[in-house]
Order: sequence, then C-alpha cells, then structure tokens
Amino acid sequence: MVKSQGLWRDAHKDATVRSVVASRKTNPQLKAVSIKIVSALGKIDAEWETEYIVYGSGDVIVSAHFKPNNRDLPKVPRIGMQMSLPKGFERITWLGPGPQETYSDRKDARVGVYNGLVRDQYYADYTEPGESGNKIDVRWIALTNGRGAGLLAVGMPLLSVNALNYTTDDLQSAKHAFEIPGRGFTVLNLDLKQQGLGGDNSWGAWPHPEFLIPCKEYTYTFRMRPLKPGEDPGKLARQ
Repeated sequence: MVKSQGLWRDAHKDATVRSVVASRKTNPQLKAVSIKIVSALGKIDAEWETEYIVYGSGDVIVSAHFKPNNRDLPKVPRIGMQMSLPKGFERITWLGPGPQETYSDRKDARVGVYNGLVRDQYYADYTEPGESGNKIDVRWIALTNGRGAGLLAVGMPLLSVNALNYTTDDLQSAKHAFEIPGRGFTVLNLDLKQQGLGGDNSWGAWPHPEFLIPCKEYTYTFRMRPLKPGEDPGKLARQ
C-alpha cells in the first residue's frame, strides 16, 4: 500500500483554509448557526468542505464533501474524518454489526447493541501493527467515561467507525506492537467508508473491485451530541 497508495497518507497534512463562512440558519423553529470551511489539499489537487450546523440543543450536524480535481489517482484507502477525545472516554457502545470487527469485505456479524472498552478494540498479535477494530454500517456510536458522560455520533444514515488508543501514524510507524507508544487519549474515526482488507490468498491480494474506493466526489453526513450521565444514547439517536 505504501507504494501503490502512499500519496494518500499525507494528503491532508498541507491543507490550507480557503474560506470560513458563519451564518444563521433561517428556520425560526430551529435556532442554529452554520460554519462552513473550505480547504485545499495541495498534494492531491483536491478540495475538502466541511459544514457544521450547531443547534441550541447541543446537536451538531456535520457534512463533508470531498472534491478531487484530478480523478486519475490511486484508489482511496479511506474517506472520512478523525478526532481525538481526552483521556477517560474509554467505554464504547454502538448499534451495528458486532461484537467482532467488521469491514466492507468482512461483514460476518449480526446487528445489535454492543459495548466494550476502547483498549480492547486493538488486536496486538499481528506480526506487524495494523488496522483493527473497525465497525461498518454503524447506526450510532457512543464514547463515555466512568460517569456515563461523553459523545454520541449518529450516522445519516450509516457510518464506518473506529476508536483506538493509538494514532494512525502510531500504527503505520512501528514494526512491532510493543513499540507503539502508550497514549492517554482516544482517537475516533467517523468515516463514510474504508477500503476492504482483501487477502484472499491468505494475505497480500488486493480487495475485490467492489470493495475499493475510486477517486471521485464523495459527500456524507452525521450528527454529534454531548451525552450527560444517565442519558440513553439509543433514545437520543432516534430523535
């Protein structure tokens, strides 16, 4: 992947902001503010637009639009957004396939409500550190601390999500699991999609064409909301 798709690894690192526009939404029944940010991704000649619509309830609707000017580029490993949460948000609960990890070409799991600890989502026994713990077709996901406070993310309609105690660079830079530095925070991916794992020949084979991500325009949306102790994430997700 480093040779064939390596240009995507740092595609976001030289992003420059072209514009930031804040405005009030005009719907009198729903007081909200829109913040729209357009960034240029110079290394791949593309544009990334993110709009945050912030409501008085605390809900935030996030819409992302990826627009490459050059579509004659390698397949994209992942289309999505990433954030980090402070130390302590260690419990993960989601509605979607589970309890094991799932990918676009590894969908052998039943839909239900599952929960666990973020530290248990990483599989440390691979020969080299790598991707693990992903969850596709997720309706909603909640990350909470010991008091039950945290963050709820709801797909509109679905998300591919991952929560680990390591950064992407941590997993890509170490040769062995014991070399990965301990992190005191949680890295959360809220993605539209991720390329399949492939490996039909026990390992090394590319994913089938239907599990690859062509370089073209993509748009997706999700909702975020803070969770208070005692609140039911499933009930809030249905609102």
